[in-house]
Amino acid sequence: MFRIVALAFLTAVAAASLGMAPTIAQSAQVPLMQPATLHALMASGARMKIVDVRQSEEFNQGHIQGAVLMPLGDLSSTYTALPKTGKLVVYCRSGHRSGQAVQFLLAHGYTNAVSLDGGYTAWTAAGYR
Repeated sequence: MFRIVALAFLTAVAAASLGMAPTIAQSAQVPLMQPATLHALMASGARMKIVDVRQSEEFNQGHIQGAVLMPLGDLSSTYTALPKTGKLVVYCRSGHRSGQAVQFLLAHGYTNAVSLDGGYTAWTAAGYR
């Protein structure tokens, strides 16, 4: 259901925006969820929290139903509002920012966090709205 991939794109700028030192490992294991898996879980009524880490302008142009907006730049001050139990699905446009967000969350004890593989772009390309 989930696959682990190495993401080697955590930049010093992004790390700084999350309040992390730029010396954080440049690649880390980030659990991914496929759009079809998320869609199936949503259809089954599974309890989960879906977090959109894009900017409000992007969110307003379209988002996954039930998602809450928590921009990546604000995550270091808002993440404690997220549940540490149940599935936590994080997405952005393509998966880059959500990968960074999941790395941050995992480093802060959120073992339940996964990134939507391909982000909102993959979600809509699969025909989901």
